[in-house]
Amino acid sequence: MSNQESLKLVKQLFTEVFTKGNIDYCDQYIDKNVQFYDPSAPNFRGGLQAYKQREQAYQNAFPNKQCTVDDIFSADGRVVVRWTVKGVHGGDLPGIPKTGNKIEITGITILKLKNNIIQEIWQSWDRLGLLEQLGQVKPQPAAALK
Repeated sequence: MSNQESLKLVKQLFTEVFTKGNIDYCDQYIDKNVQFYDPSAPNFRGGLQAYKQREQAYQNAFPNKQCTVDDIFSADGRVVVRWTVKGVHGGDLPGIPKTGNKIEITGITILKLKNNIIQEIWQSWDRLGLLEQLGQVKPQPAAALK
């Protein structure tokens, strides 16, 4: 798979799944035994169905969310995406009732592909910022350096 093909596949995945909410699109391009590494999901054990359930929870909580690919590049079978998600908290997120608050968060995802299939996903995003925007955590100023 060329770098250009990998970029096209991942851009389409971000559009179809993370903006349009077409979670079944994952079936075409994510391995059924996908490994997923994200500090916000320390107990995630992998697998396509669990990944889709996780994404469905975010779709339910933010039904109008829009995901923008800010930067993307590919090398050596990996695609790196820097992204921004904007939306309104229009449904319950497990443990957090609907607030109606607008949110904007950023993150970085690295996807490992083999034969046009995503095998592994590493992700890091501004979970604290999301919790602050939902009123779950009081914003605190960063510590001043002396």
